[in-house]
Amino acid sequence: MSRDDRLMLASENTLPGGHTASVSKKAWKVLIVDDEEEIHVVTRLALHDFSFGGRHLEFLSAYSGAEARTMIRENPDIAIILLDVVMETDSAGLEVAQFIRQELGNHFVRIVLRTGQPGLAPERRVLKVYDINDYRAKTELTQDRLFSVIYTALASYRDLIALARSRHQLIGLVNEIEQLSHLSARDLQVPLNDAAALIRKISKSGADLPREVAEDVGELRTNIDAMQSALNKLVALTSAGRFNESRENVDCNTVINDVLANLDAEFQSSHANLHCETLPTVFACRRQLVQLFQNLILNAIRFTEGHAPEIYINAITHERNWLFSVTDTGVGICPEQHSGLFNLFHRERSEGVSQESGVGLAICEKIVRWHGGKIWLESELGRGSTFYFTIPLSE
Repeated sequence: MSRDDRLMLASENTLPGGHTASVSKKAWKVLIVDDEEEIHVVTRLALHDFSFGGRHLEFLSAYSGAEARTMIRENPDIAIILLDVVMETDSAGLEVAQFIRQELGNHFVRIVLRTGQPGLAPERRVLKVYDINDYRAKTELTQDRLFSVIYTALASYRDLIALARSRHQLIGLVNEIEQLSHLSARDLQVPLNDAAALIRKISKSGADLPREVAEDVGELRTNIDAMQSALNKLVALTSAGRFNESRENVDCNTVINDVLANLDAEFQSSHANLHCETLPTVFACRRQLVQLFQNLILNAIRFTEGHAPEIYINAITHERNWLFSVTDTGVGICPEQHSGLFNLFHRERSEGVSQESGVGLAICEKIVRWHGGKIWLESELGRGSTFYFTIPLSE
């Protein structure tokens, strides 16, 4: 069959936009890339009655690597590419795969490599280096086997698209919550600040007030201060671990230097000593790492009594993560309280734990989770605490 014949067949009942009358607009797009006309014809015949999720297949054809690139640019919603290796060059197909994954950044489309000369493209190397989803010799692709390959690839593509859509919606929801919290905080801060100023003004004339009224004014001022503090902590929590923050290679040693500068007053007043091993460079958000270490170090300073705080920071590799530890010589925390320590506005009245609500450790947990890690602690009363957290190794 000549290419002119193929064009005549493809042009039958063609609708605007490149769809045919027999193919639904919601059909799964399958791109056949091969320089042999017979492969295109056989593939279409083998899959002419295929359907998945109530949708049929729409076939597109390219006969060279250059044609494939153009087709992929024009049809970013292609679900599967049946890709030949050897076309105008011995590696034309692999160059197309590299173009899709690296230049276009398309990691959704499923690439099934089909080759008549497996020796030119060793399977293990190709799958790993070019991010190929399946590798088949043309001689093994019977009609049943091709059906199985397409079915599996479409199921994977559908799930990836659904996951990406859910993630996009989740990011939108989180951004809306952040905006709402900031808007609420701003609207609340103004009247709270006005109330605080008014209470301070009344307090200055406390000598002219009855004793009971003066006591009520003092209690009201305390409550307003507590509300302002809680509001500031809520804003800090929503600002931590944002989806839209970028990551970079961050030298954790410079992060610690920034934390020391930020907490200089606390170190001076408490006479705390920081013992820090040489820390690694990680792929992370620098601003968030500063906040993470700052919260943990400040927590160690606040809960050390009777002597100058001694704080130790270390990092080792564990499986596919950097495992960080921040150890103090403070009052410690009994094991029964560990599970709820990272909860929002955690409050405890027992020895060794904060006497007021806070979000410091909740912020730490959110930052670590945003980076793909976990955080936990080991501690007991009177023996200090060690907070552990992981950050995935850079690929």
